[in-house]
Amino acid sequence: MGSISILRKIGSIACHCRGESIFINKIVQEISGYVQPCRMENNLIGIESRINELNSLLGTEATHEVRMVGICGMGGIGKTTIARALFRRISYEYDGSSFVKGVRENSKKGICSLQQQILKDVLATHHESLIEDPEDGAELIQTRFCNKKVLLVLDDVDDVKQLWFLAATHEWFGAGSRIIITTRNEHLLSDTNAKYKPALLNKEHAVELFSRHAFGRNSPLEGYEELSNRVIRYTGGLPLSLKVLGSFFRKREARVWESALNRLAKTPNMEIFETLKLSFDGLEASEKKIFLDIACFYKGHNVERVTRVLDSFGFDPVIGISALIEKSLITVSNERIHMHDVLQEMGMEIVRKCYPNSRLWQNEFHDFIKKNEKLGAIEAIVSTHVDEDMSDENTGFSADVFENMKNLRLLDICGGFTSCKPTTLPDELRWLRWDEYPFSSLSVANLQKLVGLIMIGGEIEHLLMGDKVMPYMKLIDLRDSFSFRRLPDFSWTPNVERLILSNCCNLVEVHESLGSLRRLVYLDMSGCDNLKCLPSRIEMESLETLSLSYCYSLEEFPEVSPCMVKLSNINLDGCENVKNIPNSICELKNLQTLHLYDCMKLRTLPEELGSMKKLEEIRLGFKDHVKGFERQPESINFHTLTNLCCLRILDLSWRQIEDEDFFNNLHACSFLEELYLSGNSKLVQLPASISRVSRLKRLELNDCRQLQSCQALPSGIQVLKAHNCKALKKIDDLTVEYMWLYKIWLTGCKELLENQENERCLSKMLQQSFLEKCAVIDRRLSISIPGSKIPSWFKEQRHGSAVAFKLPPNYHTRIMGFTVCGVLRGKWKSEYNPTSIFLSIENNGKLIPESEVDCINAFTENTSVQIVYIPVSFLEQHMDDEYGLGDGSLIVEGSRFITISIQCDQEVVRCGAHVVYKEDVEWIQQPETCISDCRNLDQVQRFGNTLVYKDEVSYMYE
Repeated sequence: MGSISILRKIGSIACHCRGESIFINKIVQEISGYVQPCRMENNLIGIESRINELNSLLGTEATHEVRMVGICGMGGIGKTTIARALFRRISYEYDGSSFVKGVRENSKKGICSLQQQILKDVLATHHESLIEDPEDGAELIQTRFCNKKVLLVLDDVDDVKQLWFLAATHEWFGAGSRIIITTRNEHLLSDTNAKYKPALLNKEHAVELFSRHAFGRNSPLEGYEELSNRVIRYTGGLPLSLKVLGSFFRKREARVWESALNRLAKTPNMEIFETLKLSFDGLEASEKKIFLDIACFYKGHNVERVTRVLDSFGFDPVIGISALIEKSLITVSNERIHMHDVLQEMGMEIVRKCYPNSRLWQNEFHDFIKKNEKLGAIEAIVSTHVDEDMSDENTGFSADVFENMKNLRLLDICGGFTSCKPTTLPDELRWLRWDEYPFSSLSVANLQKLVGLIMIGGEIEHLLMGDKVMPYMKLIDLRDSFSFRRLPDFSWTPNVERLILSNCCNLVEVHESLGSLRRLVYLDMSGCDNLKCLPSRIEMESLETLSLSYCYSLEEFPEVSPCMVKLSNINLDGCENVKNIPNSICELKNLQTLHLYDCMKLRTLPEELGSMKKLEEIRLGFKDHVKGFERQPESINFHTLTNLCCLRILDLSWRQIEDEDFFNNLHACSFLEELYLSGNSKLVQLPASISRVSRLKRLELNDCRQLQSCQALPSGIQVLKAHNCKALKKIDDLTVEYMWLYKIWLTGCKELLENQENERCLSKMLQQSFLEKCAVIDRRLSISIPGSKIPSWFKEQRHGSAVAFKLPPNYHTRIMGFTVCGVLRGKWKSEYNPTSIFLSIENNGKLIPESEVDCINAFTENTSVQIVYIPVSFLEQHMDDEYGLGDGSLIVEGSRFITISIQCDQEVVRCGAHVVYKEDVEWIQQPETCISDCRNLDQVQRFGNTLVYKDEVSYMYE
């Protein structure tokens, strides 16, 4: 704005204002709006979107209320930078403002000085109020600001007492005031109106920020591209690391970069280290131990399992892990613990400097142990990797290696750690994991403090437990121990909670004491091929899950005691020789799931089964391999099932049901959501009662060869699978009658094309408008029907299984999802091999040339068209982003080249792709009500820049 324009503005204000102070304030506000100090913001990469996100949380348009907003995140992520940038931009709108930097550090000198700064800044006075007591200062702030519109930023708060004396409540400030608090501890923001967590920089912004500091430009110099990428991968998108390392590498030769990168792999940069260590220094003692154990051993591990291990040491991990999350030192997603690489390196460096030799990991401890006799400092050894290039002579320790490790609490090793069976283990050991144990026996008689014993695989035949009670033992896991033959007397471990013996295929007998483990919560003996019998009666009053699946030799299921009130899951899948289920099972009033899949000789169900009011899931079906049996399994008393009022999932696949009463009473299962009837050769038409099963969401009818009609389904149906129903002649218009249907599989139903009305119904499923109805509510869509042509609205098409194309500029802000279409040829082989769709989004790529193939011009019996729509929101919600820069985003600005391919049992003759944008569906009215999706069986995996979407993974592999 020019000087003349400013003078005119001043004159205009003067004409309308009376009073000197009002006149001056008006001038300041008007001019400030045109000269906002944005110069420094130009150097802040990606700052604009962050400012906008924070500003929207502030809700500055709501002038009648006071709002407090917190910015939380790990050190170095840019909390202060974002707050300062927004402060500069909007502070002129307030009666007074103050940016209090470094509250954590400066409050050590006394909170009164910070109170004085706030009063001086907001009141715009040179006179400093003399405050000697924090209570007096708090009262003064409240008194002077309660009628004032204030903008206050409290930067780097680390103690709730600081908030008590600087900005305790909303009532301290006048209408329209905004208070911004930055902290590494999310727990301190419990009373704020909103929280903002800045994301790590995506790759494009990371490259630009690093290049600005390293080269003084927006991209790396020629010849430094790969070196720059190595640095950026090291930083993981953390702004602080990018700035510090960019400045360090500036004007240095490539050979210096190589040397420095090698050093960084061993020792972190000290400036970054000291900044991040502030978060560690503020932890409680037990929280520090948890953080260091995670950094050294458990990054990327399952949070429940890690909690179990840490609890064995008395670290109180439930509250401890929660505190680490609040302080932005770890995150938990997809049930795994994640930690930024830079934080992990900081933790390892703290161990090296402050707690030397307390934690030893991987193979770096071999020389240390062999060269040192004083091993008392060692608390934990974790080495899950065995270097096969090294001989036992170099890697295997002597049998008495653990004798001097008096303080060893955690031992997690693999294979031939010792050259012969260890003579002793430390008395203080709490957690012992030794996978692929190479010896036939192990004595744990002296380990009175042992909590967890895990020995997966290996040659162990029996445990030597001695005759002393092991009161702390909670977990025994011997899965895949093929040589293990018999269980010991469990009287010596009365408090064990989890016992896992899966795939101990030579286990023949179990001790009778097993049936009396009162504290046992989880028992898994699945895959014990030679196990013939269990204790005749089980009285495990704490047991919740019992898995005996694929115990092929098991002939009888034991009687169960009524005291087992907590048992909710029983899995007997594949127990081919079990003929009967005892009536005592009906005493299990809290049983929720009963799996009897592939129980070939099962003839009857307990007559009182219908009295089990909490039973939600029954699997009584067979795999499709039963088709090859000359004699189909006999029917059983299915009528008992219709009395199960809470039943949600019922699987009767490949059972030949003749019980008319069962079908006629199906509507009695009023909570039924999933029904599996595949392979029923006697089913000619669906019973009328099925339309009254109002909550039914999934119906599977694959290989019902006599089924002729599939009509009058419940209105809320979402998944309909009817592969290879060769006699099927009639279907409803599934695109109109059933608005929530998103998965329709009708391949191999060739009779449908003999009727023009059915053919019209099939064609409507391939219309773009049907897809867009799913896209507008962010719902997946999967259609597989007879046919041989990809619809013309798929602009991107190629012969073969893959198609590649460029995306338009700025697509990432508008995209909703990807649609893939394939023409498939060949018989449908198995529902257990889902269609996989690969999506790769990159900065650079190449188009796929058109190839010569045997094109399909007419319908053949084994040809189908499959359309899959995948919303971006679904991909980002379900992918485990361990390979990206940590922002959890698939769509990255600047990545414009996409390749999509299909992989499945059939030959993919032709492939097409279509991108759905927000503007494509803006005209579609969203439904007023919404039904939650059927249980999700789709799967998303990420490998670098490639996502793999699996369309329906069978529950057999969950």
